[in-house]
Amino acid sequence: MFKKPVIFLLITLLLTGCYKVNKDVVPKPANLIPKEKMADILTDMEIIEGAKVYNRGRYPGYPDRIKEYYQILFDRYGVTKDQIKASLNYYNNRGDEMASIYDRVLKNLHEKQALLNLEQEIRRNQQQVFPYLFKENGLMDFCYNPII
Repeated sequence: MFKKPVIFLLITLLLTGCYKVNKDVVPKPANLIPKEKMADILTDMEIIEGAKVYNRGRYPGYPDRIKEYYQILFDRYGVTKDQIKASLNYYNNRGDEMASIYDRVLKNLHEKQALLNLEQEIRRNQQQVFPYLFKENGLMDFCYNPII
């Protein structure tokens, strides 16, 4: 008989005590990156990370170049590493906003993949029509023009 009110009280305290615990824990940074720009930055960061994983075993010096790629990314968008970290921290605290940003990132990646697939198809068609212009090497096909 005494256990039921105690259990009810504990459950009530647990449910009300955890309500909005993380709300506004991370204050809005003064130099917050807008959502659209953040999506573009994260898209490029995903491509850099994918290239890092893909090329890790193929090119021994490739991991050293990752810092250069990130510096190019920072310069391209006019942001700093600390600004990206602060903005990511802020958006991660707001799940709905981060979800919308990553929806945009996925959309951007799908568009880039479709464009790449189209370019590869065009290249395959060119090789079939003009096979004498293409010479194969160990890494990829490249255009070889004996006249030049």
